Amino acid sequence: MSDFSHYMIQARKDVDSCISIWTSIFEENYIDKIEFMYSKGSATKKWDSLIDYVPIMSDVDIHIKEHEDSSLFANLSDAFISSIGISQTYEDLFIEKNPAHLHIPRTQIVNLKDLENSVSIIFPKPETVNILLGKYPKYETKTADFVRRVDRFRLMEEEDFLASLPKSVIDRTGIDLWTLIRRMVWRVSPSPIRLLTQTHDEPMDLWNFNRTELVAILEEKGYEQIAENYKDYYYEGWLVFLDEFSDSVSMRRVISLGFEIINDCIEEMKKIGI
Repeated sequence: MSDFSHYMIQARKDVDSCISIWTSIFEENYIDKIEFMYSKGSATKKWDSLIDYVPIMSDVDIHIKEHEDSSLFANLSDAFISSIGISQTYEDLFIEKNPAHLHIPRTQIVNLKDLENSVSIIFPKPETVNILLGKYPKYETKTADFVRRVDRFRLMEEEDFLASLPKSVIDRTGIDLWTLIRRMVWRVSPSPIRLLTQTHDEPMDLWNFNRTELVAILEEKGYEQIAENYKDYYYEGWLVFLDEFSDSVSMRRVISLGFEIINDCIEEMKKIGI
């Protein structure tokens, strides 16, 4: 971490504050409508090196579950007005509480009510989430084969995304390149994990590792090029962030590395077979 240690220390403070603010917002306004709420993902894992968290490219995953007979909002108009107000409240509170912040963490709020009926949903183990409100329920444990099938399907789905990139990037310059990175970040991060689960005895355990640990496993399994690109992708992401998303060359490199990572993971997945 060395030269970036001071950035990582401040980034951790920012993330912790972000999670605390979101917890307060939902507790004060929607506590009677929420069954539970938790945070997860790279932002809440340990950080062993600078690739484990990159401001703005990494997000803070916060999942909420409404009570079965409740809804956060009364209707579409209420949902929009309330949501845009909450967005402003979060930003205002964060800036007020963190005048020396490195970044305002990019949050992804997920309502599990929208996902729980999906046949492919795999809920994280209780010990891998940070419970913020309520009590995390005991979900059915999925078999290793089920996890592998879902991971294979989701990785192979990204072929369509890769096919769309040439026409998406051909006319992009400046800050418009960020829109492509934003579409890519949540696809790049899990792609090596989905590949590794195919041959790992306990595939769910891989989702608990940070990126530094995943790189070591990729190298151990013979996926050295994927590991190298994975590291470079997040190194370059730091440069993009520190340049305030003004360096088109760096942003194109991030996009190129992301393409290579997803594409190589798909090609290696095909070699494994079904």
